[in-house]
Amino acid sequence: MTLSDVAVHLASQAGVKPLLGTLYSRYRNFSYRIAGETYAVTVGDVSTEFLIPTYNEFTDLWKIDERPVLADLLGELRPDDVFYDIGANIGLYACLASQVTDSPVIAFEPHPDNAERLRQNMQHNRTDISLFEHALVDENGEAELSITLEKVGSAGHSLVTTANTHETITISKRHGDEFIADNQLPTPTAIKIDVEGTEGAVLNGLSTTLDQPSCRLVYCEVHGNRLEANGHSVAGIRSQLEGHGFAVAERVIRDGKGDTFLIGKK
Repeated sequence: MTLSDVAVHLASQAGVKPLLGTLYSRYRNFSYRIAGETYAVTVGDVSTEFLIPTYNEFTDLWKIDERPVLADLLGELRPDDVFYDIGANIGLYACLASQVTDSPVIAFEPHPDNAERLRQNMQHNRTDISLFEHALVDENGEAELSITLEKVGSAGHSLVTTANTHETITISKRHGDEFIADNQLPTPTAIKIDVEGTEGAVLNGLSTTLDQPSCRLVYCEVHGNRLEANGHSVAGIRSQLEGHGFAVAERVIRDGKGDTFLIGKK
């Protein structure tokens, strides 16, 4: 629990949570106004800058719910690692990982607006990242991506349709192992997956890749409700990773929302 979490809990017990929320919001708005055009994110001894033309992007980078998981991943990465960021959004993981690894980072982000911001963040930081605007799953073709929020950097876009779906856009999907082979990409040694309910399809498509002894780390965010809507489960994703030789640990990042990271290590 962070210091801000403790403060919110104590304020709730004291009956002043609404006041604390107002003060917190005003402080965040003030921070955004004085931040300028970029915001530096530091995790451990790794730091990089991100463009913040919108308030939404600033707030997401300011709070970073999964910071402990991100810190754990960056601590595990080695200079010789080949890092794949599947569901890269605007590049939080990809840009930070590129400061640790000597090999190019491979990023996949099918949402066009998020991919464009990722490309801008790549250029701003002069990072060695290869970006592909595809959903990396277990088949080739097109798919409808459900949009939940009309904001750049918003998480929640998914191939799983839910009650929160605002609209859909048509995106490209590619079979993971086939795409790697067809494009002669280096085999990943470390992978981060955040695909809002299609985790099973990503793992299915990377079956050959995950079996490689050199593929030693997988950080997979699992979304229980969306997995169930897609006919899968968190337990099933864990079983898939274990079937490829990973020892799997679990870390909850948002209490009460069902969002958890499964961390697989060989």
